[in-house]
Amino acid sequence: MEFIQKRWRYLAAAMLLALCSGIGYTWSVFQKPLMENFNWTLKTISLTFTIQVLVSTLAPVFIGRYQKVLGVRKYLWIGMIIYLAGLLATAFTSSIGYLYIMYGIIVGIGISMLYPCLMSYSTSLFPDKTGMASGLLACAYGGGSIIWAPLAAYFTERYGVLYVFGILAAIFAVVMIPTSFLIRGLPENLNLQPDKKNKKNLNVVSAENYTWKGMLKTGRFYIILTALTLGSTSGLMITGHASSMLQEVQKMTAEHAALLIGFISIFNALGRLIFGFASDRVGRYNIMLVLFVVIGCSMVLLTRSEGMIFNGALLAISACYGGFTSMFSPICADNFGIKNLSINYAFLYVAYGIAGVIGPQLAAWTKTISGGYDLAFMTVAVMSTVGFGLTVLLKIIASGRILRS
Repeated sequence: MEFIQKRWRYLAAAMLLALCSGIGYTWSVFQKPLMENFNWTLKTISLTFTIQVLVSTLAPVFIGRYQKVLGVRKYLWIGMIIYLAGLLATAFTSSIGYLYIMYGIIVGIGISMLYPCLMSYSTSLFPDKTGMASGLLACAYGGGSIIWAPLAAYFTERYGVLYVFGILAAIFAVVMIPTSFLIRGLPENLNLQPDKKNKKNLNVVSAENYTWKGMLKTGRFYIILTALTLGSTSGLMITGHASSMLQEVQKMTAEHAALLIGFISIFNALGRLIFGFASDRVGRYNIMLVLFVVIGCSMVLLTRSEGMIFNGALLAISACYGGFTSMFSPICADNFGIKNLSINYAFLYVAYGIAGVIGPQLAAWTKTISGGYDLAFMTVAVMSTVGFGLTVLLKIIASGRILRS
């Protein structure tokens, strides 16, 4: 009972750790100064972020199982050491290969141990409100850029881009190390099952706790993986190319584009929070259906509009992308149980990595061959239609599963 009473405190600690782990969303602040400092091309420097995304999403598949062996706190400590050491080492960058290794791989591994662990931990704290818990955690992680981006820009202007990595590492260390002592592992005898009477929203956590091997044998896993990949692609495409889109399509200056990108980050964070909460009340799949419709319509608008409508469509897409990031952990718990969530979530999180490659590369490819982004927008609109259909299928499967329970 004492653990249940204190779980809000543990969730707050997890959110603070996630806030300091979201350095990846600040990459655009570092990119241009690094290009100018070392005379690197955009294609060369942008690969750093791609490497980090791939490492941070694929590594949990191989190392996530050690979370149960070491316990949540020890696992987070190791992740923090790797994360902070990688950031500090990045301050000594002298070559692109060194940057790829330190920021792309080492920092990426640190993030891979922090964010997925914190997400599964937060969801496990609130099996009765998994959407709320994941929404709050995802909001903290994605909202970090609202704080770190302007701070990094300020320090870059005063001290130079390389020093910023060391400064941020020091700030994160001061916050993360004492906060990590507030994290407590879940007691083995804790009843984690939510009230089974609340079945109207199809959000009942699976009574069967699948192992990762058992989960991978189900067709349902691959449908969910595909749907979440399709849902996340749009947001990651916008994240990677928002500044270029606004400057080329809307004829904005770099300063005005940066201002709107700040609003895009805010909508991203709000989407994680609002849709995470809403999914507990109206159903996970019902929220996903809404998100796919809004993304699809917004993508079509981007091909046919300009001015405020174009900007509004970008903000809507960003909010919906945030909504999808808050769906990963609750949907994993709904379908495959709480007990092995820390491992199972790592496999589902791969969808983010796949989307992180497809989205930005799709925009870059269509820009190269057509001189604009319309083909990319329409492609994602079609992908949203497919995602909508897959979500309907998942809803039918879930309905049958709950009726049999």
